[in-house]
Amino acid sequence: MHADPNLQHDLMQIRAAISLLEQTRAYLSLPMPNSDPAYWKARLKTALDTRSHDALADQLAAELCRRIDRMEHAASIKH
Repeated sequence: MHADPNLQHDLMQIRAAISLLEQTRAYLSLPMPNSDPAYWKARLKTALDTRSHDALADQLAAELCRRIDRMEHAASIKH
């Protein structure tokens, strides 16, 4: 089964957002919904739950989830 092209697009957007948050560390200081790692985790889950996906999409999603978990952990230590 091939991944839905819209899923691939969403995963790339989520990856770009996570990269930006990691670089700026905005998730540690900006109280905005899109700077909250939980927002991106929810978006990732919604994207995966609503579209067909393949092993490559699953692998990318797992990597993104690990990165989000690291940000959440760093934010919990700061607060």
